[in-house]
Amino acid sequence: MSRFTVYILIIGIILGVLGFFGYNYYNQFYGVPKEAPTGEFKFTVETGGSLKTVAKELQDRKVVNSSDALLFFAKLNQIDPLQEGEYTLNLNKEKPEELLKLINSQTKVLASSQVDKQLPVEKITFREGIRADQVFALIEAQGVAKASDLAEYAKNPANFDRKKYEFLPEPLTCTYGDIKKCALYYIEGYLYPDTYNFYKPSTPKEIFTKFLDNFKAKVWTPLKSKVGTKKFQEVIIMASVLEKETGRPKFGVSDANRAEVNVERSIMSGVFYNRLADGMKWGSDVTVEYTSGRKLCQQTFKLDNCLFLDEPAALSLYSTYENTGYPIGPITSPQYDNVNAVLTPTDSQYLYFVSDVTGKKYFGVTEADQKKIITQVNEINRKLGL
Repeated sequence: MSRFTVYILIIGIILGVLGFFGYNYYNQFYGVPKEAPTGEFKFTVETGGSLKTVAKELQDRKVVNSSDALLFFAKLNQIDPLQEGEYTLNLNKEKPEELLKLINSQTKVLASSQVDKQLPVEKITFREGIRADQVFALIEAQGVAKASDLAEYAKNPANFDRKKYEFLPEPLTCTYGDIKKCALYYIEGYLYPDTYNFYKPSTPKEIFTKFLDNFKAKVWTPLKSKVGTKKFQEVIIMASVLEKETGRPKFGVSDANRAEVNVERSIMSGVFYNRLADGMKWGSDVTVEYTSGRKLCQQTFKLDNCLFLDEPAALSLYSTYENTGYPIGPITSPQYDNVNAVLTPTDSQYLYFVSDVTGKKYFGVTEADQKKIITQVNEINRKLGL
């Protein structure tokens, strides 16, 4: 074999190798997976969503081989900013550049529908510690949607996407809304207290999407690494009790006292865990008040129209005087600090707690401690003139 022939053979081998890898790279970058879906395909862009996030989802769901390909062609073409909402594409194994055109077409449709809904917009602030039905009443009062429609929607677990919102709980097998036998609402606990802008009017789906997107951003994303082996629904249930128990009804929680209140919240979560470990009932007044709408009668201060524990209105699966363990569901939607407190409880021997009239808690280890604290709290309330 001549030297020239050898050179030709080597060059041929090199070109073949380059061609093989080039072809594979082309397919990997520009091609379409064999298992790519066809027909109607849906994905959702959340508030503040980016093309990078969408591209990663499309790669994970085998629509494209490479998310980088979509981002590469997006730089070469004029692509409109993504709009929040649900995208519906009719797929036929489009390559990345063609897929971008479909996405861009849907973006324009969503943008057009949003323009139609720009006026009017209603701004509503939901304070900490209010129940779902109070949230619905506020929304109706501002003319955004009917409270009855929201209440019915909130009872049905099928209305909520647990794949999109992985923090949502496994549905109970009982019938939501029957408060003596089940939880009142499936979605209680996840309507994050904050200020929202709603189109007027809005559908229940649009309203709950805003709440759940905000919960995901404000609570789930920053705290999910701390959840560990805990059941997140139980975390939210305890955090909702903390929200009601550790608030400051007379003076409120502010930057001036927030650090003090957060210390109390972690101690309180430790008390509840201690009681669970010892097989004791939580004995939390706020779990009874959720179903009755009335305050429990106190040993430390007087209340008008208060509720005694032996009244029928005090009996439900939420009551932690009647039932051992967690209430059947959350009693409000907790803010971040309370969820964090449940995930970072203070290690102590405390099993008892008493509130003064301002909402501040005092802790004890034994029943004897609790009796002493009640006397102490009575004196504090007397000095406060409350």
